[in-house]
Amino acid sequence: MTPEAQQEVRRLVEAHEHMLLMCRACAETTRDLAWEVKRGSMPSAASLTATLAEVERVLADLGQVEIAIAEMKAALW
Repeated sequence: MTPEAQQEVRRLVEAHEHMLLMCRACAETTRDLAWEVKRGSMPSAASLTATLAEVERVLADLGQVEIAIAEMKAALW
């Protein structure tokens, strides 16, 4: 494998690692909010605002991962 190909594979592995971290952050946030609602309390406006900001950040990051995957697929197929 050429050094360029190795670097591209490393970039994709790192993108997948980053995606998993984002998914974990979303899942943990969703879980925390669900527990709060289950306990019968309403999340505060500040908590919901923070959650929405995190969701928007994660969605933007996922968009970048989707682009990287599409580029790799285009290069391989």
